Amino acid sequence: MTGFDAAKSGVTLKVRGVRIPHTMSDETIIKRSPIVLIWKFAVIEVAVFLLYLVAVSFGNVKYELYVQLSFPSLLSYQAAKILFLSGAQFAVTVYAFLSWYYEYYVVHSGSITYTRGVFRRKDKTLRIDDSTTFTSFSNPLGKLFHYGSLEAKTGTSSLVLTYISRPKNLVNLIKHGNNPYQGAFREAPNLEKLLTENEHDRLEFKSSLRFDHKIDQANREVEKAAMKTIAAFLNSYGGHLVLGVNDARVPLGLENDYQTLQRKDADGFENHFTQTFNSMIGPEFRNLIKLWFHKLDGHDLCVVQVLESPRPVYLKADNNEQFYMRTGNISTVLKLSEIESYSRSRWPRTLKR
Repeated sequence: MTGFDAAKSGVTLKVRGVRIPHTMSDETIIKRSPIVLIWKFAVIEVAVFLLYLVAVSFGNVKYELYVQLSFPSLLSYQAAKILFLSGAQFAVTVYAFLSWYYEYYVVHSGSITYTRGVFRRKDKTLRIDDSTTFTSFSNPLGKLFHYGSLEAKTGTSSLVLTYISRPKNLVNLIKHGNNPYQGAFREAPNLEKLLTENEHDRLEFKSSLRFDHKIDQANREVEKAAMKTIAAFLNSYGGHLVLGVNDARVPLGLENDYQTLQRKDADGFENHFTQTFNSMIGPEFRNLIKLWFHKLDGHDLCVVQVLESPRPVYLKADNNEQFYMRTGNISTVLKLSEIESYSRSRWPRTLKR
């Protein structure tokens, strides 16, 4: 059994003894080693034994409770004790398994997300770039069973992947994910240069991702407008969407966007962007997108770098699908009769397959 699972995949690759699911959604799920379950079950057995010892010391109280609940007509006293202890052990065992099952690390292109929680989900995301350092470590038992921990650190932020199989072998995967386009994102866009240009077929400015400055609150139509531009870039020849500046290229920042999110920082912003992108465009195209965060005049700005897509992309919104392309500095929606003609000229080899 490996320490991996995948959301969508039937294909696996093998890297230095570790089987790595290759996913079309640019997402790999790293599960914690099953050794964690063994430890959890061992703790459960000890806890149940201690519970039994405590129960023995309350013999009279237990019997009185047994009588008050009218169990004598259904079960003997000994049978009721066994049923209670077995039920408690079963419930704790199920919870231990579910807590392991729902605890994992999701590797995207340019980020790692730690997800945990059975009844309430919690996420923590760390962005990965060329400055990220990785340190792996294992205790003697971990070395024997090939598991350990891997710390990823970017600047002052860090994330420790604990109890994972063969941590040293995962560094390359985490750095580059499953993204064959990673090389196109090695250099950050020159924000100062972009701000000197006018909007054109590969450049657009927007004041926010979701905050509507006119009504002073989040607005789904603003999100849709941003995703429309990104879809048009994907269907054309790529481009840059600068978020946090108005049409006059005056920095407004992302602070208003942050305040509408559960996590009010750049990581929370990127998490929400990915969720919105996956919902309206599709996770299979997320590897064509890179978010770059910049500071300008004390404001956070985000440059969304978009590569051209190898196949048609549709924007899904309001129970409808629309096809956008760039015409000059405008994102234009095509009619159904126009999509086939454009697609055949834009992706002739892909559509012939």
